[in-house]
Amino acid sequence: MTLPEKIKAIYPELTDLDFLTVIALQNDSDGKGDYIKEWNHPTLPRPTEEQLA
Repeated sequence: MTLPEKIKAIYPELTDLDFLTVIALQNDSDGKGDYIKEWNHPTLPRPTEEQLA
């Protein structure tokens, strides 16, 4: 499951637009994969590593 899929499983109300405007994902090509670079959602808290695991 990709990081956006994991996040949407936790918060199904999120839309693709949220990932373009208030949530920034990044991959530094260092073998560690995608991560949440910025989380600026006005009502939903940033998911924890435990939630994403």
